[in-house]
Amino acid sequence: MDHRNLTHPHNNKKKKKSLSQESVISYLSSNPNFLFENESLLIELLVPHKLKGNVYSLIERQVKVLREENARFKNAAIAHMKAESKEAKRRKGIRDSILTILDIGTLEEYGEFLFSFLTKFQSTNYFRLFIFNDNFDIKNIKNIFFVGSHSRIRFLFTEIFNRNKSLCSSLQEEQLQILFGSDTKKIKSNLLIPINYNGLDGLLALGSHKENQYGIGEDLEALEFVIKLSMFKFKSIVT
Repeated sequence: MDHRNLTHPHNNKKKKKSLSQESVISYLSSNPNFLFENESLLIELLVPHKLKGNVYSLIERQVKVLREENARFKNAAIAHMKAESKEAKRRKGIRDSILTILDIGTLEEYGEFLFSFLTKFQSTNYFRLFIFNDNFDIKNIKNIFFVGSHSRIRFLFTEIFNRNKSLCSSLQEEQLQILFGSDTKKIKSNLLIPINYNGLDGLLALGSHKENQYGIGEDLEALEFVIKLSMFKFKSIVT
């Protein structure tokens, strides 16, 4: 008897155990036709009849997984199209705003432009534009205020002018009260944009009923761009 060909049962068990789940998955993934080519195994295999979610076969399970994956791809595609649509809307808004700015001839028209633009593209419910200058002898109009260079508002927001960066929803109630008065309680998010254009010193304050309406990103960059362009026309009106 050739003892070399004999294998102890205990060793067989060890060999069976050495076949890991990962190796089985790897092999079947590399050989998708394995069960088709070895149909006799289907007789021996105990395939669960009822799976999760009322799925009654492995094929149906595969179909379910594929449908879920297809739904994820579809949702991703829809999100991508919405993002593209939003970007196209932003570009069109900037183009239209530039054309509108060119036609502005009075301070009242400038105020109307700001209101229309901020309401439509930024969901802004309240805005205040403060211009700090000691030489302008111009009466305030709706939402546009001319105040001295050493006014309380200018002093209160010194830091934002030093940083020269927009500030999103970081104001204290006292600051909001000074800017928006009786409308303060209605404001859920706010934005401050410092203005420093060719000797023109100002502050644009926005308020919205929506929470988290303003944030750092492309929308803010587009807004800052349009405001900067509009200051060119604004200065030509007031000087």
